[in-house]
Amino acid sequence: MAADEGNGRDKLIVGGYEFLSENDAQKAEMDLSKIKVLEGRVKASRPNDIKAVYEKSIENKIFKTPIGWGYLVGLRRKLLESGFKEEDLTPIPLNVSMTRHSALDTLNVKQRIIPAEPKKSTNFKTVFSIILNIVLLILVGLMFYIATTSETDNIINYRKNITNRYSSWEQDLTDREKAVREAEKKLGIEDTSVYYEDNGTN
Repeated sequence: MAADEGNGRDKLIVGGYEFLSENDAQKAEMDLSKIKVLEGRVKASRPNDIKAVYEKSIENKIFKTPIGWGYLVGLRRKLLESGFKEEDLTPIPLNVSMTRHSALDTLNVKQRIIPAEPKKSTNFKTVFSIILNIVLLILVGLMFYIATTSETDNIINYRKNITNRYSSWEQDLTDREKAVREAEKKLGIEDTSVYYEDNGTN
């Protein structure tokens, strides 16, 4: 079993680099074969030929792994030694980020701490007190309505009820007095106010 693990690991080692996946190791193998082809065709003694290979390799994005980039670094070093300046050479683009970036990396410690959201559970006591308050408000409203519209005397409507009662009694008395006078006229009885006064004194 250990031997199998060793063989699997050997498949991931190319040119002194150990890659994380077989796919990356295969890309590295392709970079190695491209390097062999370029070394066979290019005359290493001529700086202009080296520069042409260097520039075309970067322009066409021939190399995809650190093995190819290492080859480009070697070409660059030769060009600088042969008299080229840094400004004359295209920088080697690395299309892979060397550090993992996540949104959390840019946050400070306080921002990284994510507070746990409180559980949204309905508190029975809160709901019960709200319902109880609503019921009490309705009952108080009903009590005031009954108290103001009721004909029985209470602290809210006693004055209105007494005034209404007094005015209705006064109206009844006035109507009866009027009916009595009309009846007296029909019967031919004259003003009897003196008679009532005499009876009151006797």
